[in-house]
Amino acid sequence: MQNAKRESPALGPNESWNAIHATMDQARSSMYVAGMETILLLWGAIVALGFLGQYAIASLAPEFAAERPWFPAPLWGVLATAGMAGSAVLGHRAGRENATGSAARSAGLRVFAFWLAVVVAAFVVPAAAGLWTADVEGITIARVTVGIVALGYVLFGIMHRPALAAVGAGFATAFYLPSHLAGDAALVISAVATLLVVALGTLWIRWSANR
Repeated sequence: MQNAKRESPALGPNESWNAIHATMDQARSSMYVAGMETILLLWGAIVALGFLGQYAIASLAPEFAAERPWFPAPLWGVLATAGMAGSAVLGHRAGRENATGSAARSAGLRVFAFWLAVVVAAFVVPAAAGLWTADVEGITIARVTVGIVALGYVLFGIMHRPALAAVGAGFATAFYLPSHLAGDAALVISAVATLLVVALGTLWIRWSANR
């Protein structure tokens, strides 16, 4: 026992301070990404449903879609509202496992405010740019909206977990490539590709969390 104590290196003041900071940073980051795996799966399902819903309406009711080119707005509005409510509940429950009290509440409120701003921007920016008109195709609006949401994932990932930044880039790729190359089947392909990105992103998050 005495030899083991003698051989173990003692931490100096700088090393101890760095270790404390690293532990605090890890705990804080864990609060901000609490429940992210489940939330990521939720939003993957929501995005896929949105793409499939747009495809179904455009294919099964082309006259309706032609007369109401703005129909994606209420569709995505309902889905985004459901996603935000579900994300808030999942994040709050997961956050309580990491910390309690004002720290956990503050982290939860900040994360909620961040994603609320992203969702609001996804609708306000196209509206401010005058895209919600009969002269603008729905795919143009979708390209702007998806870009804003993907940017939200990238920024959040840069701050807290690189895997989320990669997921954001994957979301953008899963949408933009088919929208330019796949023609009428673009939304279906984007839905499948989005689910694939979510599955890979979830595996990456679990793998990085266990390291």
